[in-house]
Amino acid sequence: MREEEIEINGNSYKYEMRKYESARNIKIKINKEGIIKVSLPNYVSYLAARKIVANNQKWILKKINDLQFQKKYYYLGNNIDLIKKEYSNNKNLKYTLKKDKLIILKNADDVISDNELFLKWLKLQAEEYIPKRVEKLAKLHNFEYSKLQLKNLNTRWGSCSMKKILSLNVKLMYFNRKVIDYVIIHELCHLKEMNHSAKFWKLVQNIIPEYEIYRRELSKIIL
Repeated sequence: MREEEIEINGNSYKYEMRKYESARNIKIKINKEGIIKVSLPNYVSYLAARKIVANNQKWILKKINDLQFQKKYYYLGNNIDLIKKEYSNNKNLKYTLKKDKLIILKNADDVISDNELFLKWLKLQAEEYIPKRVEKLAKLHNFEYSKLQLKNLNTRWGSCSMKKILSLNVKLMYFNRKVIDYVIIHELCHLKEMNHSAKFWKLVQNIIPEYEIYRRELSKIIL
């Protein structure tokens, strides 16, 4: 067995490589503890295996994040616990947040996963918080947008269209308020620079000098 490390988005992850006579292909697995295990045939070199691991960084990070979010739920940068209480006569979902605990009252007959329950609640929080914050930051920094859309996106944290329509991901509520502000400012800056040129990043930096810190926070999670 050989142990190696790989750096993904500024974070180091250890992985184990082991050769097997019965193995026909290189396989990458991540166990429940989040340990990366690579199995390979005897005739394949460790160098070749390292290259395959490097080429699968995005997949590895997504699997690690999936494991984390099976057990943890985040709101404004804090880990919260889900407590479900089922009632046969409770037709509508009811949520109550008490410190680090989210209490959910639901109909016992409803078949819905914990993740779906949490995302429904997260969307409600996003609808309450993000529009007000966008409006405030836009006025403060002299940006004009035509419309704001909140969506449960699976590919990006936000976007800005040529028609000045801002789209923001409700999952931004995972993060602390400073990270949310960074994404809002990022998309507002696209109202003036519809690209990621040096001029665009200078515009972002003038408003949030430490923006790279928040970019790194976002990169820890792959949608």
